[in-house]
Amino acid sequence: MEEKKTRRYIPVIILLAVFGMLTAALIGQNFWFGGRREEVQAVTLLDENVQVQMTDAKENTSGKTECLYLWDSSDANSQILHEQMPQILQDMKIRYEETDISEEEIPKYENFEKVILGFGSYSQVQEEILELADWVASGGNLLLAMVPEYSAASVWLFRQAGVRETGDSYYETPGLRLKDELLLGGSKRDYPIEEPFESSLSVTLESDCRISVTTNDENENPLLWQREHKDGKIVVVNLGIYDKGYRGIYAAAYSLLGEVCAWPVINGAAYYLDDFPAPVPSGEGKYIEEDYGLNIADFYSQIWWNDISALAEKYGIRFTGMVIEEYSDQVEGPFNSITDSQRFMYFGNSLLDLGGEIGYHGYNHMPLCLDGFDYGGEYDTYETWESYEDMKESLEELRSFCESLYPNEKFQVYVPPSNILSEEGRRLLVQEFPEIRAIASLYLGSGPAYEQEYEVGEDGIVETPRVISGYILDDYMRLSAMSELNLHYVSSHFQHPDDVLDADRGASLGWEEMYRRLCEYVDWVENSASGIRYLTGTEMAGAVQRFYYVQPALETEEEGLTLSLSNFQDEAWFLVRFNEWEPDTSEGTVTGGTIEYLQGNLYLIKAEEPQVTIKKRV
Repeated sequence: MEEKKTRRYIPVIILLAVFGMLTAALIGQNFWFGGRREEVQAVTLLDENVQVQMTDAKENTSGKTECLYLWDSSDANSQILHEQMPQILQDMKIRYEETDISEEEIPKYENFEKVILGFGSYSQVQEEILELADWVASGGNLLLAMVPEYSAASVWLFRQAGVRETGDSYYETPGLRLKDELLLGGSKRDYPIEEPFESSLSVTLESDCRISVTTNDENENPLLWQREHKDGKIVVVNLGIYDKGYRGIYAAAYSLLGEVCAWPVINGAAYYLDDFPAPVPSGEGKYIEEDYGLNIADFYSQIWWNDISALAEKYGIRFTGMVIEEYSDQVEGPFNSITDSQRFMYFGNSLLDLGGEIGYHGYNHMPLCLDGFDYGGEYDTYETWESYEDMKESLEELRSFCESLYPNEKFQVYVPPSNILSEEGRRLLVQEFPEIRAIASLYLGSGPAYEQEYEVGEDGIVETPRVISGYILDDYMRLSAMSELNLHYVSSHFQHPDDVLDADRGASLGWEEMYRRLCEYVDWVENSASGIRYLTGTEMAGAVQRFYYVQPALETEEEGLTLSLSNFQDEAWFLVRFNEWEPDTSEGTVTGGTIEYLQGNLYLIKAEEPQVTIKKRV
């Protein structure tokens, strides 16, 4: 009898057990996602008071001048290089002195460890060129950063740099071929140049030159090499292209000078989803219909997002989604909240569950520009805003909308629609939306675009530019991505869901091919930059703060080197090139941080204390 009563309760017990398991699973899921997001939080933003203190300290930092940079304001090409070289040196935290040879006397070379020759006409400074070569021979380090004009003086200096023969005409450079492990991004890999021109000199080198980069044709004309000149060294960049997208090549060339070169880096890979979450864009999904037989909305939820999520899970990518509430051209209030928010809830929470972040893009896709803003003949369909108050009201509506959907989120990153932001728009963000701590626009801008450097503005906003975009990466973007790995150890990419609708952005190739190319790029970053951190937009801002403020001082000794850091907060990252000796990477030999081998003679160092010491390998 008792046995029958017991059996009666078995179904109830089973149901209670199942219910308990489901409850535990839901709690565990929330715990897992919440805990995982906390666990993978790589970098936090600095407290605003700390940021002010570090800004003041940065302004007062001084140290020994290491480098003399010579340029010529009367030379058009030297002016173009001058648009890049000072920023390269500033980002590498090189203490340098700059001299315009057309206006000033050249200082004494013996006061410096390194000299950069950033002009191409030597005819007016022949005596100084002879003195420069003597200085190198006695132990100096010289970077010829600019392709010189063909002259007796340039031929003579090139001979000291290991050039046996020089052509008297310029050579068309179709692309770069990496010959050794100087540059991150793949040895023996080619990087074609879009719209090549006659930019380099045709040269034949002596056998004791070490060649790192050549042209990517059958002639393999040398473009970057180094040579010991008696007790000193000469490094030559025979490229003749002085574009922002090539900065990392000049930084790597500079790092070959001296015994050791260490420079701070960001160490971060950020991936942004612009216009996401957002309403389904209007228009015909021609290629989607042909390939999948789906409408745009179903394609996004069933195909596109599944693939993007799989990519995030495979590599640990922390996507930052930038919300657009609607796609009207409304630029005058009142601004009404949309009523259908189901897609926002689904995609936004899915993104957050993957450890991602949500930021502001705009109430609509109209850039924050008042009447009178000059679009330079581009974006003719864009409206300008009626007033400052209208811009403010539109973003207040976006803020309320986001807070209602994602009440536990902080919205700290802003991406300008079409990467356009006026001075008034930027002032609005600072004054009216203090939650915004970072702006992510473009590193390589043109026309009316808001172009940025990796820095912190005087108003405290962190500038976190994106370097490349889309699925069909052209040659310039690929080369620029490689360059930025070598300067800032950074990758920053953005995409739009509606790229799959636009033939100009690759839609005619089909989503499968577009996705394959995106995966190829992500895989290239993973393989080229060992240990790079996958960051959200806010984490990238925190990483940029630490990079921007830290001031290193490097001292080499008989036992090794000491890296002393001013404005150190809690961590800092450095690329270090050991040109004359190898570091001891065995356990316990590095104090104050960690060291990781990358390739060639290049290492990644994480500073965990204000002083890092590294011993020589015996």
